[in-house]
Amino acid sequence: MKILVIDDEVNIADGVCNILRNQTEFTCRVEKAYNSSDAIKIAKTFLPDLIISDIVMQNMNGLDMIKKMKDLNICRFFIILSGYDKFPYAQEALRQGVYDYLLKPIDKLRLIEQCSAIYHSLPQAYTCKKNRILPNLAYFDWHLDESTFPSSLIKVLNYLRKNYMKDINLNMIGEELFLHPNYISKIVNQNMGKSFPDVLEHLRICKAAELLLYEENMSISEISYLVGYNYETRLYKAFNKCLNCTPADFRKKYHASSKLEE
Repeated sequence: MKILVIDDEVNIADGVCNILRNQTEFTCRVEKAYNSSDAIKIAKTFLPDLIISDIVMQNMNGLDMIKKMKDLNICRFFIILSGYDKFPYAQEALRQGVYDYLLKPIDKLRLIEQCSAIYHSLPQAYTCKKNRILPNLAYFDWHLDESTFPSSLIKVLNYLRKNYMKDINLNMIGEELFLHPNYISKIVNQNMGKSFPDVLEHLRICKAAELLLYEENMSISEISYLVGYNYETRLYKAFNKCLNCTPADFRKKYHASSKLEE
């Protein structure tokens, strides 16, 4: 997760950065800025997943800066830090869709807890992005007439599309949908011509391919996590197996054409 920390008090900005870099709950890359103008410049290239900002700063306050960041579609999540326990500030922060409003002095455990919650919600946030074109490769050209599928298989596929980024298996899906794991395996194979692991792998690789092409500032390690592979090496193995290339080679080869189609 990429986090941008903004505070015109140098010791506070540095302190928050140190807290985030030293915690072990989640992995993150952290940048900092000491004013709103620099923050916007940094954010345009860093493209943070989360911005943690002071509310009262020179030139532009934190809430106005958040509005500008949202207008530019730069960041998804925001946490406000404030030394002012004033309801109007908190009320406006809620109107702006701020994730949390934390008072100074900073509660270290609360900060880590909220950042961790955002970190674990990122896969679903990226899943919501639609209509991104993948290269015209045979592996991606897999279209089936789902209108002919039994309702139980439709439920399984809908579950997979919503949860492929999690560490899921047949037993987990069976418990969730009240279906026997062996039955799920059978209907997937009979109707889709692929095994359950292959279908799950296909969903993950398609999403990884999309992120590689359209989220150019995102590392391969981050993409691995977002699509359900806990280790980068697992994504490399999957790409080599299914596309005969590494994720890095795929990004390099098809990146330019994907931008032309946006």
